Parts: sequence; structure tokens; C-alpha cells
Amino acid sequence: MVEPIRTERSLPPEIDKLAKKLAKDPQSKMFIQLAEEYVKAGLFQEAAAVLEEGLKTFPTFLTARVALGRIYYQLGLVPKAKAFLEEAVKMSPDNLLAHRTLVHLYVQENALESALCSCAVVLSANPQDEEILALKATIDQRLGSGTPSATPNVQEATPMMSPSPHPREGTAVRDSERRASAAAASSVVSLPEGSPSSDKVEHLTTWLGKIRQRRIP
Repeated sequence: MVEPIRTERSLPPEIDKLAKKLAKDPQSKMFIQLAEEYVKAGLFQEAAAVLEEGLKTFPTFLTARVALGRIYYQLGLVPKAKAFLEEAVKMSPDNLLAHRTLVHLYVQENALESALCSCAVVLSANPQDEEILALKATIDQRLGSGTPSATPNVQEATPMMSPSPHPREGTAVRDSERRASAAAASSVVSLPEGSPSSDKVEHLTTWLGKIRQRRIP
């Protein structure tokens, strides 16, 4: 049974209302709404506690998993945030909310190739996303390219590879291409196939911006 978490300040009445409803029906997914209200009140730790409890009953609830990962990142709990968000990406490789936060997380950890993969997912949905474009430019500079790098192939979750050279270009060129491709492949973070994310995510994460989610062609 979920009880409203008491703090020194008075809680919005909606929190008490939702907590009572959830207490009567603890097997419902109403906990996501309760967590949202805690977020609106600026009570991120309380929201995280509610989501953790709800995920015990619904461990594959993607909406709650993404929201919890983003809240943990907001709280500075990077290892927990990474664990939840990467699991969400395994479940749904095109989850924009998870990838947006993972870009920041990977840049912070200097995992720049992984950051580029997450950038590619977001930019495939919105090529004009200014925040992600700025982050990608920073990543490109840190990788020492000096110019924007090629956008990774989102569907394969791997960096774009140069096409195989024509046989007439010679053995030396083919060997060089193979070595470059092998080096790029070794740095790839694979994103397995998954199910689409719930469109309830936008409501839970209004505090971090409303991001329209859609499956990438």
C-alpha cells in the first residue's frame, strides 16, 4: 500500500487524493500519476520512491522505467539513471526521452561514441533539435574531428561505415577500409529491438520538456 510521503511542507491535495486511490487499488498503474504529482511539487526523491515501488509490480512498464531513470539523473544518481535508461533503450530502441538523457549522461562519462548513437536517434526524429545538435557539435570537437561527424545508422545502432571499395581500387585500400570498419565496430553500443514506448511519458516528464515520441521509420 502506498502512503503519501510526509514532508515539512504541506502537500498538494492531489497527492493525498491519488495516494488514497492507489491504496485501494495497489495493482493499478495509478502510481505513475502519483509520481507525476510529486515531480510537479518538486519532490523528486518521493517520486522516485513511488516509481520504484510501482516497478516491483510492473517491472516491464517502460513509461515508469524511463521516468525513474530521468529522475535519478536529475538527482545526480548517475549509475542508477544509466541502468534504468539503458534497460529502457533495450526494450524500446527509439525511445526519445531515454536517449535525450543518455546523451547528457554519456557526455558526462566521456562515452562519446555511445553519445553519438543516442544523438542519432533523437535527430532522426527531429533533425532540427537545437539542444542535441549543440551537444553533437561538442562531441565532434572532443573526438577531434573538427567537423560534424557522420550520423550513425540508427536502425543498426552502429556508426555509418564506408562502402566497400571497388575491386579495382586495390588491395591496400580494401585492407585500410577493413581496419577502419573494425575499429568503428568495436566501439558500438548495440541497441536491440524493443517495443514502442507509452505515450504517457510526455505527461510524467513535463518538468523536463514535452518530447513527442514516435517510432522511427
